[in-house]
Amino acid sequence: MNLVLDSFEFGLHTQIYYGVNKLNDLPHLIRRYNYSKVLICTDKGIVQSGNLIRLENMLKEAGIDFFTFTDVEPDPTIEIVQHVKSLFIENGCDALIGLGGGSSIDTAKGVSVAVANPGDLSQYEGKDKIPHKGPDLIAIPTTAGTGSEVTHATVIKDKKRQYKMGILSHTLHAKAAILDPQLLTTVPRGVAAVTGMDALSHAIESYTSNQAQPITEALGLHAIRLIGQNLRPFVARRADLQAASQMMLASTIAGAAFIWGRIAAVHAISHPLGGRLGVAHGMANSLLLPAVMRYNVSTNYEKFRDIAIALGEPVEGLSLREAAERSIHAVEQLIHDLEIPTTLAALQLHPTDEELDIIAKEAMDSGMTAANPKECTVKDLRKMLEEIR
Repeated sequence: MNLVLDSFEFGLHTQIYYGVNKLNDLPHLIRRYNYSKVLICTDKGIVQSGNLIRLENMLKEAGIDFFTFTDVEPDPTIEIVQHVKSLFIENGCDALIGLGGGSSIDTAKGVSVAVANPGDLSQYEGKDKIPHKGPDLIAIPTTAGTGSEVTHATVIKDKKRQYKMGILSHTLHAKAAILDPQLLTTVPRGVAAVTGMDALSHAIESYTSNQAQPITEALGLHAIRLIGQNLRPFVARRADLQAASQMMLASTIAGAAFIWGRIAAVHAISHPLGGRLGVAHGMANSLLLPAVMRYNVSTNYEKFRDIAIALGEPVEGLSLREAAERSIHAVEQLIHDLEIPTTLAALQLHPTDEELDIIAKEAMDSGMTAANPKECTVKDLRKMLEEIR
């Protein structure tokens, strides 16, 4: 980037409240923002973890009115969002809480859009198409992965098209995000692994994107470093509050990086891969990240060398190209150590050639490849899919 000739923007529109047991500040925040009744979006896993009852008891003791929806799906659909919108209106709510992983927060964001804007959600797909800001959202992540608590996007599945659509707007930034590492200690091992890879994909894609700028580069590289140091110990022992704290911060930092630094080919493919084949978002990103890095590495050997170093790879005595290629090895070794599958076949998925052709075409049509550091075609994306088949 030529700082003399180029310009850029950066802004973080969500107030972040971080700390162990910071969840206890929620009643104070609700009063500060003058909400009369909040709707909580969460899922069955959060119910089973005990985190929901803790939150509800806290609100009851503080005399705060609320309504809870506990049937958030792993890939929230337009239908679910419209259902929760009806509950929001029927129960006289005026704000939302997204408690859980990206799906809970994305559902809450979708409800906020639907409450304030008429018609089918699909008409708001894309960037800056939402005419009216909806009710405020407080995001409380319980996984270290999506960064949705600070992003301006929600991903909702359109079942008619078998497609996961992205809605992006400055109106979708959460009002506040509570980052309480204690909430990560109940995450199942497998979820901790794939959500951590989701965060890593955000950090690497935003750092290497052709839209990267000095602030996003700094955030992205720092997130990569934190994940390289802490994802393995966190997955091994989620009760490790030091590792959990660092992973929670890494996820949010990576989310802040990709708001402006953008995401690219990994996410371009992972969205239709999830829509067509039902592959969970973090899993899809983990499958695709090495293949996309292999495709992109020649665009900036210095950046990929720095990724290798941030992930703990020894690069002394190596050429610049060799050092850069160690970044791919580092990611593949991390995936191996976390025992994450590396192919669709390992997930018992056997897509046809026609299905992969459609996924590659949808990935290209998404527009996300525009931020990829190396220009790519549908044929290039199809080859990446073949690598993970």
